[in-house]
Amino acid sequence: MAYLEDILRQALSLPPADRAFVVAALERSLSSSDPSLLPHAVEPDSDEAVSGEEFLAELGRRSAAYKHGEMTARPVDEVIAELRRKFPN
Repeated sequence: MAYLEDILRQALSLPPADRAFVVAALERSLSSSDPSLLPHAVEPDSDEAVSGEEFLAELGRRSAAYKHGEMTARPVDEVIAELRRKFPN
């Protein structure tokens, strides 16, 4: 567990845009049934790449839309259960 905590500590010490980049890459790795797609999500020259700044901007847009009632939210356990059904180990 110390190894995982060390990784988390290092990630949390990154600047916000870099943390967002890591989050975007991890999200893509969890939401894709094809792990070979992940490198394309983090390669700067890829059309599928998402920069930390873009990810933060999207988070801000979604947060504002939620606060203004333009979108709804779902409980995280419901979303995770759905993803596990969709992408079984």
